[in-house]
Amino acid sequence: MKIFLSILFSIIVTGSYAQTGDGISFTHGSWSEIKQLAKDQNKAIFIDCYLEWCGPCKMLSKDVFPQKEVGELFNTNFINYKVDMEKGEGPMLKKQFNVAAFPTLVWVDAEGNELHKSVGAPKAEDLIKTAQLVIDGKGLAALQRQYESKPGDYSTMLQYIEALANAYEKQKIQEVLSLYFESVKETDLLAEKNYMLIKNYLSDIYSPAFIWFHKHADEFQKQYPDDDIEQKIYRTYLSYGHSLVKKNEVNYSGYKAYCKTLKKRKVVDRKKIQAYIDESICRAEQNWDAYIEKVKDNMQQGYHDLNNSFLYYNWAKAIDNSTNAEKEHYEQAAQWMEKAFEVSIWPLVNNIVYLDEKLKILEKAHVDNQEIIALKKRIGGLREEVSKEK
Repeated sequence: MKIFLSILFSIIVTGSYAQTGDGISFTHGSWSEIKQLAKDQNKAIFIDCYLEWCGPCKMLSKDVFPQKEVGELFNTNFINYKVDMEKGEGPMLKKQFNVAAFPTLVWVDAEGNELHKSVGAPKAEDLIKTAQLVIDGKGLAALQRQYESKPGDYSTMLQYIEALANAYEKQKIQEVLSLYFESVKETDLLAEKNYMLIKNYLSDIYSPAFIWFHKHADEFQKQYPDDDIEQKIYRTYLSYGHSLVKKNEVNYSGYKAYCKTLKKRKVVDRKKIQAYIDESICRAEQNWDAYIEKVKDNMQQGYHDLNNSFLYYNWAKAIDNSTNAEKEHYEQAAQWMEKAFEVSIWPLVNNIVYLDEKLKILEKAHVDNQEIIALKKRIGGLREEVSKEK
């Protein structure tokens, strides 16, 4: 009877909820149902962690997952599960598997233990190679076991770090590097293999290895390109500052200590770095008066490239996507979107999207209807211009 019920459950889940075709068949159901199905069929689980608005996620679903050779491998070896990280059980799984970027592809066993993880939208052949690693027992979890069995082996550690980087496990990388650099003499950091670890992966400004690297930048510059050293120092301090500011959360105590560190270490361009972080804090707090003032001040200081259309677009969308913006904030966002259109180097057919976005913002702002009508007419005229060029 138990076997019959198990078979019946499998038929219900795979037959009633699966998406069929030449490509990957994704099975729908609750997380507990998916794990039970994996146990019944003795398979691992592949999870496509996506967001509805994520462009690369859509590309994967449209161009990669439907391919026959991808479907053959995945349908044979995995229970395939597609989850929007903002809906249903998505937030729970997002936290469980530390999903921080999209798309994230996760492979787990039937108990939900992580086997492998990668971030980004790979081509079909790369996705197949990654899946085959999991099938062969050579995924991230296996690399972790190998690393833990011989943590002193540089080659094994490097393989593990590279896999962690591909999985966007930034904090874990810092833990591994911290342990490794404990056994490295400070002058040995100048060796190429250690410098490459610092350059490519070390992002903790409080790590003794990074502190020594910064203090002895001139010695590194004698062996390696000056610009590489300068950019590494600048980007590491900037990136660390941004890590203190989440979407709706700011680590204020960490930020205070960070500002003191910038000053104490006399970091080059520290005022510019701090200005960028202040901008992000206003954005996270949705303090749009302060945000607009800060952006304008940073523009006057010369901290921003005023010919970068993506900057104007992002400033505008920050306000557009907020929950507490008022009319004057939307109007500023609309001005920035207009500026994005003006400075963009892309063809007109691509740039019209900026005016489409401006129109949506002005409609939210409830501006004078004549302004809306004029903009619609302008967009229509530009579309006619584009169609004549074809």
